[in-house]
Amino acid sequence: MSLIQLFVAQREAFEAAYKDDDWSRLDPFFHPDVRYEVMNMPFHCVLEGRDAMVAGIRRSIAGFDKHCRRTVGLDRVVREEGANVIIFSRMKFERPGAPPTSSGVWEIATYRDGRISRLIDLYEPNAAGDYERWMAEWGQGLDPSYA
Repeated sequence: MSLIQLFVAQREAFEAAYKDDDWSRLDPFFHPDVRYEVMNMPFHCVLEGRDAMVAGIRRSIAGFDKHCRRTVGLDRVVREEGANVIIFSRMKFERPGAPPTSSGVWEIATYRDGRISRLIDLYEPNAAGDYERWMAEWGQGLDPSYA
């Protein structure tokens, strides 16, 4: 299986876990010592280890995503460069009574022995400012932080 195929399988497992909250389905795709980094957003963070990563993702989803309607559009171009899979996606969140907020994010997954050892979510340059303005006006009660 190519790294791109592994990445696609991981994304499918993520979306299934997002729906049913069974995050154990991610275990086969990530090393126990995975490093997860979120960059260029007010909720930037570095989480060390699969358990911390999953706990952080669950916290962010419970504090933000689940209060909105979430749409993820993956770019058709997925690149494999050495041990990395690189993809761009656009995320849009809609909340009743508020205009939608969206941002683009580069996701870079680094593989070691067929599992992700490092995952980076790098948001577009203008995403942080747009997001902060939206949160100030429409984000009451929401908390997207991972830690």
